[in-house]
Amino acid sequence: MEALSFIVLVQYNRFHRAGFINLTSNIQGFFYDNMYGMKEYLNLKKVNQNLRMENNLLRNQLDQYNRLIENSYLVQNDSLPGRKYTYISARVINNSVNKQYNYITLDKGRKHGILTEQAVISPHGIVGVVYGTTGHYATVISVLNRNFRLSAKLKKNEYFGSVTWSGTGFQTAILSEIPYHVDIEIGDTIVTSGYSAIFPEGILVGTISGFDLEESNFYRIEIKLSVDYKNLTYVNVIRNLLKEEQMEIEQEPVND
Repeated sequence: MEALSFIVLVQYNRFHRAGFINLTSNIQGFFYDNMYGMKEYLNLKKVNQNLRMENNLLRNQLDQYNRLIENSYLVQNDSLPGRKYTYISARVINNSVNKQYNYITLDKGRKHGILTEQAVISPHGIVGVVYGTTGHYATVISVLNRNFRLSAKLKKNEYFGSVTWSGTGFQTAILSEIPYHVDIEIGDTIVTSGYSAIFPEGILVGTISGFDLEESNFYRIEIKLSVDYKNLTYVNVIRNLLKEEQMEIEQEPVND
């Protein structure tokens, strides 16, 4: 009888019917909103994969666009005219940060176009250089490796030097060979110089966290690295399509 009375009340009373419809709409909206949020959460893996693919596509298109602007002509026998770099997404499946010579393992290798001496970056900055490959896997020399060396520069004034790892701490590295007369400040940004056939110019390395003057009239600059090497999941491997040509022309003076 109570249920029947409630139905009659809602059915034949405009005020109560409007209130009931509003209540059910709110409940339904709340239910759908939470269900959609749960569905979004469960689809995060697929979304991240799509984002990585889209980022790589945009990087490749941006590189091609920049190259077309820089060059007034295209080489006819170039299979990819106007492009200098390609980007391959990979997942980190093994990583170490507490050794003197740290390495990273990726889930892609030669079969996917990854070769030795290719740059590895993350969305936050540099990660390392490909050291070895198999058909389906690749090992990377991490920035946190005593054998790692990188040409980098101060973003604000273009002065360049060498980045190395001191062997302690997974968040810091050392920039050397910057003359003492150069104006530097804590917080200045350090990026790749582009003076190699591996790393493109302008990729973030980190920021200056401290510095002192050495006896040789050069700074010893401590860098806070931009990448959290304890929290690496996905990276991009960069292939320089003109690497062999650049190395060939740079080798000529040595041969002479």
